[in-house]
Amino acid sequence: MPHPNLEKLSAEEIRPLSAAFESFRPHARPRLWLMLEAPGATGSGLEPAAPWELRLREDFLSRFGPALLPMPASLESSRLYLALKLSTRYMDDGIREAAQELFSSPAFLVSVSLSVLVYFAAWLAPEPFFSKAFAAALTVRLSLLVGLVELSRLAVACLRLHQESEAAITPQELEAAAERFGKALGGTALRVLVVVASLGVPQVLPKVPEGGLWSLLSTLRHAPAGGPLLESIASAQVVAEGSLIVTGVAVGTSAVSLCGELAVCAMMDGAGGASGGGPKLSTRYGKPHTRQNPPHNEAIEEELARREATGHIDLRKNKPQQNASKVDVRDREPVKGVGFRKPDVSSIRPDGVRHNTNYVSNARDLQRELDAFESMIRADPKAIHELYLLNGSLVRRYVPPGVSFP
Repeated sequence: MPHPNLEKLSAEEIRPLSAAFESFRPHARPRLWLMLEAPGATGSGLEPAAPWELRLREDFLSRFGPALLPMPASLESSRLYLALKLSTRYMDDGIREAAQELFSSPAFLVSVSLSVLVYFAAWLAPEPFFSKAFAAALTVRLSLLVGLVELSRLAVACLRLHQESEAAITPQELEAAAERFGKALGGTALRVLVVVASLGVPQVLPKVPEGGLWSLLSTLRHAPAGGPLLESIASAQVVAEGSLIVTGVAVGTSAVSLCGELAVCAMMDGAGGASGGGPKLSTRYGKPHTRQNPPHNEAIEEELARREATGHIDLRKNKPQQNASKVDVRDREPVKGVGFRKPDVSSIRPDGVRHNTNYVSNARDLQRELDAFESMIRADPKAIHELYLLNGSLVRRYVPPGVSFP
């Protein structure tokens, strides 16, 4: 468990960081709120990024690796950016003042946005894997300081904020997403968020207080790609039983048990995770979707069982896409030559409407799944289409005009 002292964060403690970020980029007028209110506007960061943001982005990606979630052209004009800014008003009294000072900096908010899309997105996978040496080393250090449970909870909160802010079409919906994130963020989580975001722009960081999480800034921010710490850690992976598997040149392969009572994967995917003995895969509705990812298969089986109980017919598991007349359909504008799709779950509702659902197991596959989602809509615009994360969070939904849902 994190030390109780980490649950409070004063403005004085973060002031050196705040000043450094403030010097990196002057204040800009927030325009996204007005964009959300304008009819037909998306507010999804379509404006080109400023040179300072492009430089920050390049620095961040070079240290942490490529983005695992779609990145808008400009983070500064994205919904995620504004939701983060709004969230400070809902944070606990012990951290609100410090958060408001930090979150007033455009450079800091862009860096936090990058943290969500690049680092915390990696926790989306049933067994999060960090292959970039810097990200792996940071994961090990953070795990030892605050624990895997605390890290995974913060990642879930960040990903939920991203999903809900992207789906928001009114200021009220964006405010609600910001409120949920602000209330979910404690002092320790905020410190972790600050550390990850700050390490993306090490060239502007001043000397910070020693000890605890802040020590990471001094030990990691200037570490070269071939430094001793990074040489000893090549990758880090959180596995189903709640251990962190670390591989590296110096340390070989070892397991650091950091998560006694709760397996991170079970909390992340909501389906119980995989046990070391290899769980029996459900096959009531068809052969296993994949033996390498039991939670994905079980999510499909459970959804088909729910639909059968509510009167759906033509229950299909990972079979070629068909319309309500049970005729194969294909995309006439195939993505990368793929015209036929296989929905994870497909059925026909009692009202005769086809209902297709897919699940995303790994953040690295999200763009591919989004492409498939759009392809399936083109193939059958009269069907309901959904895309979910394995933890049950909705990514996208398409409901044909005139069709009631649910």
